[in-house]
Amino acid sequence: MTDQNMVERILWNDYYKVAWVNIVTGGYDFVKILETAEEKPCLDARTIYEYSELIVSTGLVPDDDIAQYQRCTNRSYILREVMEKRSRVTVNFRRVIGSTVRWVRLEVVIPDDFSEEHPWVVYTWKESDAGTCNVEDAMHMLSQCFHKILRVDLASDSFSVIKANPKELLPENGYSDSFSGWYRNNIARGSVFEQDVNEFLKFVSPDRICSRFREDMGCQRLRYRRRYDGQYRWVYMELLPSIEYTDESPVIMLYIRDIHDDYASELTRQKALEYFCNYDTLTGLHSRFCYNNFCRDFEEHGGALAAIFADVNGLKFTNDTQGHEFGDQLITGFAERLGAQFGVNSCFRISGDEFVVLIEDISREEFLTQAERFHDSLQVMNVPQASVGWAWGDHVSSVDELIRVAEARMYEDKHEFYKSHPEMKR
Repeated sequence: MTDQNMVERILWNDYYKVAWVNIVTGGYDFVKILETAEEKPCLDARTIYEYSELIVSTGLVPDDDIAQYQRCTNRSYILREVMEKRSRVTVNFRRVIGSTVRWVRLEVVIPDDFSEEHPWVVYTWKESDAGTCNVEDAMHMLSQCFHKILRVDLASDSFSVIKANPKELLPENGYSDSFSGWYRNNIARGSVFEQDVNEFLKFVSPDRICSRFREDMGCQRLRYRRRYDGQYRWVYMELLPSIEYTDESPVIMLYIRDIHDDYASELTRQKALEYFCNYDTLTGLHSRFCYNNFCRDFEEHGGALAAIFADVNGLKFTNDTQGHEFGDQLITGFAERLGAQFGVNSCFRISGDEFVVLIEDISREEFLTQAERFHDSLQVMNVPQASVGWAWGDHVSSVDELIRVAEARMYEDKHEFYKSHPEMKR
């Protein structure tokens, strides 16, 4: 036979605070209270909602838990959850009790005789057990990585908020009771970067999400830009199936975390790497790597192509007699002249003193005029900066073959240079 009194004592001792609360007026009456000096100032509150605010203002809730605690204990939230949804409210938070900080569970329990005419509920506070505390600590640490956590029922287009900025939960800021309504309101308000909107809408499509989870229950991720405090920042949205997920009950967990600083740094490093791959750091012209890519891409379709092969004159002589600094100046001076004549995008530094110019879709006559004019501009110098050779083809299938023709002609020009400047032949 059940000892009802014993059961009632066990249940009574399980809670350290119990109160009857009228959720409409906020009136309350403590059936059991916590006898601590810190708690007494809060008991002067006129309503349960004022009492909850005093719990925060007197420092009894750690800073990291305040937003979640206030969201779940304010009047509008309680009325919506209890009056409209007839849903029990539960919030876990850390609470200063005496000289220690402990995990506490506040529950708003709805009695059987609850009605709009009799809107009284029971508030209960109890300390979480050791196992629950460990889970709560783990969840708390996890939540620090994410600024929004939602539990979303894709079938009913509904959701519950586990963590979010309280400002986002206001109707004037786009909040909606439906999941699709909320994110579409945010898009309309410009919260998602315009170029990311289409990808975002595809990602949150229930059909796509469920189809993907039927194939693979692993995490689904989307990287996009979202506006915060007037600026767009890179974030990750991550979707995971909940424990109870089934095809009939497609409930998922949605997490959003800020990755802007790390990702922006990665983008900067990536752009720097791309630059170093594609451009020569000394001259600013395209690199050998970029030249190889040009050859591969051009040979996929072929066509008319003009090439100039240039070799800087006297680089070794300059390095040996004046130093490498003057040698670098010789290289950069010629690179500037080459880029000014043919455009930087057409010029490549393929080795220490060798340069190539590649021009697509130019007529033979126009190219020969440009090449000869450039060669003449070098010859009027006391010491020509470089020896050059050139070639043109109308149906080029191999860039290397055209370059070899231009290189052979460059060596003819180099031979003439050494006749005039034998001292530089080393």
